[in-house]
Amino acid sequence: MARRKLSDTTHPDKALVDSYWLGFGSDPQPPMRLKILYVTFDEVAKSGPTSFNVSSVCDRLGITYPMVNHYFGGRDALIAEAAHMMYLRYVDNLWAAVQRAPRNPRDRLAAWILAEIKETDEMGGWGAVLNYPLAAKDVSYIVRKSFGGAMNQGFELNLARVGSLIKDIRRGEVSDPQWGIGSVPRMELFLDPELRALVPTVSWSTLGVSVWVAGQHLPSRSIPEIEPIKNQLIENHIAMMIELIESYK
Repeated sequence: MARRKLSDTTHPDKALVDSYWLGFGSDPQPPMRLKILYVTFDEVAKSGPTSFNVSSVCDRLGITYPMVNHYFGGRDALIAEAAHMMYLRYVDNLWAAVQRAPRNPRDRLAAWILAEIKETDEMGGWGAVLNYPLAAKDVSYIVRKSFGGAMNQGFELNLARVGSLIKDIRRGEVSDPQWGIGSVPRMELFLDPELRALVPTVSWSTLGVSVWVAGQHLPSRSIPEIEPIKNQLIENHIAMMIELIESYK
Protein backbone atom coordinates (compact mmCIF):
# COMPACT_ATOMS: atom_id res chain seq x y z
CA MET A 1 0.00 0.00 0.00
CA ALA A 2 1.40 3.39 -0.99
CA ARG A 3 2.45 5.68 1.80
CA ARG A 4 0.04 8.56 2.31
CA LYS A 5 1.43 11.91 1.22
CA LEU A 6 0.94 14.31 4.10
CA SER A 7 1.48 17.55 2.22
CA ASP A 8 -1.77 19.14 1.12
CA THR A 9 -1.34 21.55 -1.79
CA THR A 10 -5.00 21.81 -2.71
CA HIS A 11 -5.58 25.08 -0.85
CA PRO A 12 -5.23 28.35 -2.81
CA ASP A 13 -3.01 29.62 0.03
CA LYS A 14 0.14 27.54 -0.50
CA ALA A 15 1.30 28.33 3.06
CA LEU A 16 -1.39 26.01 4.42
CA VAL A 17 0.77 22.88 4.45
CA ASP A 18 1.55 20.33 7.15
CA SER A 19 3.93 22.58 9.08
CA TYR A 20 1.28 25.29 9.33
CA TRP A 21 -1.34 22.94 10.80
CA LEU A 22 1.20 21.37 13.16
CA GLY A 23 1.51 24.78 14.77
CA PHE A 24 -1.94 24.15 16.25
CA GLY A 25 -1.71 20.49 17.22
CA SER A 26 -0.38 17.07 16.33
CA ASP A 27 -2.45 16.48 13.19
CA PRO A 28 -0.71 17.58 9.96
CA GLN A 29 -4.06 17.52 8.16
CA PRO A 30 -6.88 18.33 10.62
CA PRO A 31 -10.55 18.15 9.61
CA MET A 32 -11.89 21.08 7.60
CA ARG A 33 -13.88 22.37 10.57
CA LEU A 34 -10.66 22.83 12.54
CA LYS A 35 -8.87 24.30 9.53
CA ILE A 36 -11.55 26.99 9.33
CA LEU A 37 -11.05 27.80 13.03
CA TYR A 38 -7.27 27.88 12.76
CA VAL A 39 -7.27 30.21 9.74
CA THR A 40 -9.81 32.38 11.58
CA PHE A 41 -7.23 32.70 14.39
CA ASP A 42 -4.91 34.36 11.86
CA GLU A 43 -7.46 36.53 10.14
CA VAL A 44 -9.06 38.04 13.26
CA ALA A 45 -5.59 38.61 14.76
CA LYS A 46 -4.72 40.68 11.67
CA SER A 47 -7.97 42.58 11.19
CA GLY A 48 -9.90 42.53 14.48
CA PRO A 49 -13.49 41.34 14.88
CA THR A 50 -15.16 44.35 13.26
CA SER A 51 -13.18 44.32 10.02
CA PHE A 52 -12.94 40.53 9.81
CA ASN A 53 -14.52 39.20 6.62
CA VAL A 54 -15.13 35.46 6.60
CA SER A 55 -14.50 35.43 2.85
CA SER A 56 -10.80 35.81 3.63
CA VAL A 57 -10.91 32.43 5.39
CA CYS A 58 -12.91 30.86 2.58
CA ASP A 59 -10.53 32.24 -0.06
CA ARG A 60 -7.44 30.90 1.70
CA LEU A 61 -8.98 27.45 2.13
CA GLY A 62 -10.67 27.30 -1.26
CA ILE A 63 -14.15 26.74 0.21
CA THR A 64 -17.50 28.49 -0.14
CA TYR A 65 -19.32 30.51 2.52
CA PRO A 66 -22.11 27.91 2.90
CA MET A 67 -19.51 25.56 4.36
CA VAL A 68 -18.93 28.06 7.18
CA ASN A 69 -22.68 28.20 7.76
CA HIS A 70 -22.80 24.40 7.75
CA TYR A 71 -20.16 24.03 10.45
CA PHE A 72 -20.81 27.13 12.59
CA GLY A 73 -24.10 28.73 11.64
CA GLY A 74 -22.53 32.01 10.54
CA ARG A 75 -19.72 34.53 10.91
CA ASP A 76 -20.34 35.58 14.52
CA ALA A 77 -20.66 32.01 15.75
CA LEU A 78 -17.37 31.16 14.02
CA ILE A 79 -15.61 34.07 15.74
CA ALA A 80 -17.15 33.10 19.10
CA GLU A 81 -15.94 29.50 18.95
CA ALA A 82 -12.52 30.60 17.75
CA ALA A 83 -12.33 33.10 20.64
CA HIS A 84 -13.08 30.31 23.11
CA MET A 85 -10.35 28.11 21.61
CA MET A 86 -7.93 31.03 21.40
CA TYR A 87 -8.37 31.87 25.08
CA LEU A 88 -7.85 28.31 26.31
CA ARG A 89 -4.74 28.00 24.11
CA TYR A 90 -3.51 31.27 25.63
CA VAL A 91 -3.91 29.88 29.16
CA ASP A 92 -2.03 26.72 28.20
CA ASN A 93 0.75 28.70 26.51
CA LEU A 94 1.35 30.80 29.63
CA TRP A 95 1.84 27.69 31.75
CA ALA A 96 4.02 26.05 29.09
CA ALA A 97 6.32 29.09 29.30
CA VAL A 98 6.53 28.61 33.07
CA GLN A 99 7.40 24.95 32.62
CA ARG A 100 10.25 25.86 30.25
CA ALA A 101 11.73 28.43 32.65
CA PRO A 102 14.58 27.70 35.08
CA ARG A 103 13.20 25.96 38.17
CA ASN A 104 13.36 28.82 40.61
CA PRO A 105 10.38 30.88 41.80
CA ARG A 106 11.48 34.25 40.45
CA ASP A 107 12.24 33.06 36.94
CA ARG A 108 9.00 31.13 36.74
CA LEU A 109 6.82 34.15 37.60
CA ALA A 110 8.89 36.30 35.25
CA ALA A 111 8.27 33.71 32.50
CA TRP A 112 4.53 33.90 33.09
CA ILE A 113 4.52 37.70 32.91
CA LEU A 114 6.67 37.79 29.76
CA ALA A 115 4.52 35.09 28.15
CA GLU A 116 1.35 37.10 28.81
CA ILE A 117 2.91 40.16 27.21
CA LYS A 118 4.07 38.12 24.19
CA GLU A 119 0.81 36.19 23.78
CA THR A 120 -1.31 39.34 24.04
CA ASP A 121 0.84 41.03 21.43
CA GLU A 122 0.59 38.06 19.04
CA MET A 123 -3.16 37.79 19.68
CA GLY A 124 -3.62 41.10 17.89
CA GLY A 125 -7.27 41.74 17.06
CA TRP A 126 -8.48 39.04 19.42
CA GLY A 127 -7.71 41.41 22.27
CA ALA A 128 -10.79 43.42 21.31
CA VAL A 129 -12.98 40.31 21.61
CA LEU A 130 -11.53 39.11 24.91
CA ASN A 131 -10.83 42.39 26.68
CA TYR A 132 -13.36 44.81 25.18
CA PRO A 133 -16.53 42.80 24.49
CA LEU A 134 -18.49 45.92 23.48
CA ALA A 135 -16.28 46.02 20.39
CA ALA A 136 -18.10 42.91 19.15
CA LYS A 137 -21.40 42.73 21.04
CA ASP A 138 -23.06 40.03 18.94
CA VAL A 139 -20.00 37.81 19.17
CA SER A 140 -19.71 38.44 22.91
CA TYR A 141 -23.30 37.33 23.42
CA ILE A 142 -22.60 34.00 21.69
CA VAL A 143 -19.36 33.54 23.64
CA ARG A 144 -21.15 34.05 26.97
CA LYS A 145 -24.06 31.83 25.99
CA SER A 146 -22.15 28.93 24.44
CA PHE A 147 -18.67 29.05 25.96
CA GLY A 148 -18.91 31.27 29.04
CA GLY A 149 -18.60 28.43 31.56
CA ALA A 150 -15.52 26.91 29.93
CA MET A 151 -13.83 30.30 29.59
CA ASN A 152 -14.56 31.11 33.24
CA GLN A 153 -12.91 27.84 34.23
CA GLY A 154 -9.91 28.67 32.06
CA PHE A 155 -9.66 32.07 33.74
CA GLU A 156 -9.83 30.48 37.20
CA LEU A 157 -7.12 27.98 36.24
CA ASN A 158 -4.88 30.79 35.03
CA LEU A 159 -5.35 32.78 38.25
CA ALA A 160 -4.79 29.67 40.37
CA ARG A 161 -1.50 29.06 38.59
CA VAL A 162 -0.47 32.67 39.21
CA GLY A 163 -1.33 32.08 42.86
CA SER A 164 0.91 29.02 42.98
CA LEU A 165 3.79 31.02 41.47
CA ILE A 166 3.28 33.76 44.07
CA LYS A 167 3.20 31.22 46.91
CA ASP A 168 6.41 29.68 45.59
CA ILE A 169 8.15 33.05 45.80
CA ARG A 170 6.82 33.60 49.32
CA ARG A 171 8.04 30.15 50.43
CA GLY A 172 11.23 29.97 48.39
CA GLU A 173 10.24 26.72 46.69
CA VAL A 174 8.99 25.37 43.36
CA SER A 175 5.71 23.50 43.07
CA ASP A 176 3.96 21.97 40.08
CA PRO A 177 0.22 21.88 40.78
CA GLN A 178 -1.53 19.36 38.56
CA TRP A 179 -4.71 21.37 38.19
CA GLY A 180 -6.73 21.37 35.00
CA ILE A 181 -9.94 22.89 33.74
CA GLY A 182 -12.59 22.36 36.42
CA SER A 183 -10.21 20.97 39.06
CA VAL A 184 -9.02 24.18 40.72
CA PRO A 185 -9.45 24.36 44.54
CA ARG A 186 -11.50 27.53 44.22
CA MET A 187 -12.54 28.18 47.80
CA GLU A 188 -9.10 27.44 49.21
CA LEU A 189 -7.64 30.07 46.90
CA PHE A 190 -10.42 32.61 47.46
CA LEU A 191 -10.02 32.37 51.24
CA ASP A 192 -6.22 32.88 51.24
CA PRO A 193 -5.67 36.55 52.26
CA GLU A 194 -2.22 36.75 50.66
CA LEU A 195 -3.52 35.52 47.33
CA ARG A 196 -6.53 37.84 47.47
CA ALA A 197 -4.10 40.75 47.83
CA LEU A 198 -1.34 39.71 45.44
CA VAL A 199 -2.95 37.77 42.58
CA PRO A 200 -5.14 40.69 41.38
CA THR A 201 -2.21 43.10 41.68
CA VAL A 202 0.10 40.92 39.57
CA SER A 203 -2.63 39.98 37.08
CA TRP A 204 -4.09 43.45 36.55
CA SER A 205 -0.75 45.22 36.29
CA THR A 206 0.56 42.64 33.82
CA LEU A 207 -2.60 42.92 31.72
CA GLY A 208 -2.03 46.67 31.60
CA VAL A 209 1.53 46.22 30.31
CA SER A 210 0.34 43.58 27.83
CA VAL A 211 -2.39 45.80 26.38
CA TRP A 212 0.03 48.74 26.21
CA VAL A 213 2.58 46.70 24.26
CA ALA A 214 0.05 44.93 22.02
CA GLY A 215 -2.14 47.95 21.32
CA GLN A 216 0.64 50.45 20.78
CA HIS A 217 -1.14 52.89 23.12
CA LEU A 218 -2.21 55.80 20.90
CA PRO A 219 -1.49 58.69 23.29
CA SER A 220 2.09 57.48 23.83
CA ARG A 221 2.89 56.64 20.21
CA SER A 222 5.43 58.77 18.39
CA ILE A 223 7.18 59.71 21.62
CA PRO A 224 10.75 58.85 20.58
CA GLU A 225 12.12 58.41 24.09
CA ILE A 226 9.79 55.48 24.93
CA GLU A 227 10.63 52.85 22.31
CA PRO A 228 14.36 52.48 23.16
CA ILE A 229 13.59 51.84 26.85
CA LYS A 230 10.47 49.67 26.38
CA ASN A 231 12.22 46.43 27.38
CA GLN A 232 13.83 48.13 30.36
CA LEU A 233 10.41 49.34 31.50
CA ILE A 234 9.05 45.79 31.28
CA GLU A 235 12.02 44.39 33.21
CA ASN A 236 11.47 47.04 35.89
CA HIS A 237 7.81 46.07 36.10
CA ILE A 238 8.71 42.41 36.67
CA ALA A 239 11.33 43.29 39.27
CA MET A 240 8.85 45.47 41.17
CA MET A 241 6.19 42.75 41.12
CA ILE A 242 8.63 40.24 42.60
CA GLU A 243 9.84 42.76 45.18
CA LEU A 244 6.24 43.47 46.17
CA ILE A 245 5.51 39.76 46.60
CA GLU A 246 8.62 39.17 48.69
CA SER A 247 8.05 42.17 50.94
CA TYR A 248 4.28 41.82 51.40
CA LYS A 249 3.29 41.69 55.08
